[in-house]
Amino acid sequence: MKLIVHLNDQIREEVANIEAECELLGNKLKQIFKEDFHRINEIVVIELIREKKGKPASKGDIFNSSYESYIELGVEKENVYFPNAYIPIWKCKQEMFHTVGYLITLNLQALEKKIKRIILEMWEDHKGELEINEEN
Repeated sequence: MKLIVHLNDQIREEVANIEAECELLGNKLKQIFKEDFHRINEIVVIELIREKKGKPASKGDIFNSSYESYIELGVEKENVYFPNAYIPIWKCKQEMFHTVGYLITLNLQALEKKIKRIILEMWEDHKGELEINEEN
């Protein structure tokens, strides 16, 4: 995460664009892996989460202290959600006497590669569990 001490409109726009790209990337990867997880009776979940103090936040809260956004990865099985990993995108917090931000340092291609690696690990783990249950 890269520390940003001067929060201005350019940074606000950059963070908003990165979050939007993350949402698009999540939707793209969900479609790519949808069938694989469907075969093991699960739904892959890849979502950009925006929170402020653990409660839902909006795009307009980017510079509010305690705002954070992250990509959450997990699976849904029989209407129960199982979180697996999260990747921080942006975090805004109060340090001493002013607000600072922390922004992901990965570019979109590196982020996609990281998410794919996590999804493939989840799929292998869950596929293995299914095979063990089928043997018993």
